[in-house]
Amino acid sequence: MSLRALLGQVLGCDNAKGATAHFWAQRLSGIGTLIAGLWFIFSILGIPGFGYADALAFITTPLNGVMLLLLVVVMAYHSNLGVQVVVEDYVHGHGLKLTALILSRFAHMFLAVAAVYAIIKIGLGV
Repeated sequence: MSLRALLGQVLGCDNAKGATAHFWAQRLSGIGTLIAGLWFIFSILGIPGFGYADALAFITTPLNGVMLLLLVVVMAYHSNLGVQVVVEDYVHGHGLKLTALILSRFAHMFLAVAAVYAIIKIGLGV
């Protein structure tokens, strides 16, 4: 197996089966983003104020903290899938496409981990 085939499997762009799985992953993560996003909107509307203490109280509530974690992870995953489609469709140079896909994946992972870390740190009061 060549390095190109292995990299294609890692990036999820190796064959038609991967395209179908990508399609369904994007649709299901979109539904998850919609549900978690609606929860977030309605929860934010229920906060008595928008000060720092109110935000801390909101995040330290266990259900809110878990739902925020879910929202961040699902949104990062959905965003990664969407950016991957855009790069695959509109970037034509192979090296540039591969570089953009790798940088996009790392950027999404970095931002998701940073957000999860922040939510956990605030939620635990550390």
